[in-house]
Amino acid sequence: MPTITIDNCTAHYRMSKRASPDTPAAVCVHGSGADSVVWGYQVSRLSKQFRIIAPDLPGHGASEGAALESAEAYARWIDRFALALELDTFFLMGHSFGGAIVQEYSRLFPEKLKGILLIATGAGFKLSSSYRELHENGVDVERLNSDAIPASIRQGYDMLKKVSGPALHADLLAAGAFNSTAWISAIQVPALVLWGSADCITPRDLPEQLACMLPNASFHVIEHAGHVLMVEAVDAFNTAVAAFMIKISGYGK
Repeated sequence: MPTITIDNCTAHYRMSKRASPDTPAAVCVHGSGADSVVWGYQVSRLSKQFRIIAPDLPGHGASEGAALESAEAYARWIDRFALALELDTFFLMGHSFGGAIVQEYSRLFPEKLKGILLIATGAGFKLSSSYRELHENGVDVERLNSDAIPASIRQGYDMLKKVSGPALHADLLAAGAFNSTAWISAIQVPALVLWGSADCITPRDLPEQLACMLPNASFHVIEHAGHVLMVEAVDAFNTAVAAFMIKISGYGK
């Protein structure tokens, strides 16, 4: 993996190797406790059409530093990352909590974006908010009676634990504090909101409402895909992503 120094820390990232420098770039932001490996099928399979760039966020994967405290802080880090790679304008794609980071970036730096892709995400997070409340009240989620929290939240939390890294806890707290409802309708950047029909972590109403609040967005369901739909339904996901970016950029028509 190539590296770059940001804030005196080494940041690792994945980047497609076959695309020419004049093709549109897309920066991919992973979700809570994850790293850039979740974008492996996009880096490899979309590389003929686009420059796909997927960083490990600070404190995640191979990147140095500590996990940041908020979606806004991560968005500002993404801007420093893009500047370091000399990206003037680009697409920005975010999964789950990464979608919150993309929303914050759209609020802060809309002029730098060709379009945004928001995957299995919302203007807020039910699971993360519930987890945050439990944590702040000192409740041990592991010991909760099965009737104490909704089955969907327990199932989603169990799934997150299976793929968690050391930054998961901090990310879930940051996600639980995130809420874009007060300003998301002012975002004019073209957007595609994607959701998998078998997602047990992000209920359909969250991404669907997000798409309705964004003035220039469309909502697309990928059938039989779960929360990590870019891994679970690679072909359908990549087809939808490529169609959106070609439509917006005009490249490859």
